[in-house]
Amino acid sequence: MSTSSIQQSTQNKTTLMARFHKFLQVIDFAQVLRQSNAYRVRGIKLTKLVSWILLTLFQRLTLNRSATPTAFSKKTVRNFLNDRHINWQRLVSLAGRNQIAELSPFIDLRRKAALIIDDTLFKRAHSKKTELLANVYDHAAPQGQPRYVKGFRGLTIGWSDGNTFLPLNFALMSSDKAKNRIGREPQTTDQRTLAAQRYAQAKRHMNEVAVELVAQVLKNRGQGQLCPL
Repeated sequence: MSTSSIQQSTQNKTTLMARFHKFLQVIDFAQVLRQSNAYRVRGIKLTKLVSWILLTLFQRLTLNRSATPTAFSKKTVRNFLNDRHINWQRLVSLAGRNQIAELSPFIDLRRKAALIIDDTLFKRAHSKKTELLANVYDHAAPQGQPRYVKGFRGLTIGWSDGNTFLPLNFALMSSDKAKNRIGREPQTTDQRTLAAQRYAQAKRHMNEVAVELVAQVLKNRGQGQLCPL
């Protein structure tokens, strides 16, 4: 019975991987990667690497707990995710745009599309040396619990037609007040790099960043892609 279970699990993984790969083909993810300054790593197709990452996430596993892929190493995955040359905001925006384009023929024209702005608290209670770690205000804290906790706020811009929600942009926010930032300041030399821009963005006021992210979404939408915005 155990052997059968293992075979079934392997078959399910293979099926899911094929579906993820097909999904990335449908939204032309290879082109999205190139437009976001992401290219092959040592001859490895990034669509296969991203398919493996999606499979790991859907299994609710971390990189450490997941099985080692056969075509590349986990170090390659980490290097890809930590690549400071990739414009991750543009990648999410373009991928979301292409998904909306694929969904458009199936959306009832009577539905009204809208952009939704959301911020989510990411608690990092046990972190000490994380870059730009901050004391952030917890609006949902129960009465009697501390209002300020260590962590970040995840700012997300999403598209919705009232039935489907797709993220189109994001920013990880620290605090615009220096006294609330308790993590180490990042060491950046060239302020023109994407990394330096993201660090600066994390320390700005959230309302200003939200407006900036919406402007980026509208700029990347193409001709009529964000129907019917």
